[in-house]
Amino acid sequence: MRAWGRGSLGSLLYRRALSEAVATAPAVRDGAPSTGPAPTYAQVQALVDGPGVTCR
Repeated sequence: MRAWGRGSLGSLLYRRALSEAVATAPAVRDGAPSTGPAPTYAQVQALVDGPGVTCR
């Protein structure tokens, strides 16, 4: 079993999102198709408005 050290999951999520944005930008610029699904605005809003959200 692997022992996990202390770290910030938020930092990992931010870095992964940034990596995907950087990889996607040239494709969008060049008119290439998206490499994977992206949530709709409605899906993102549902996550923001979902149960247990307390960051407003």
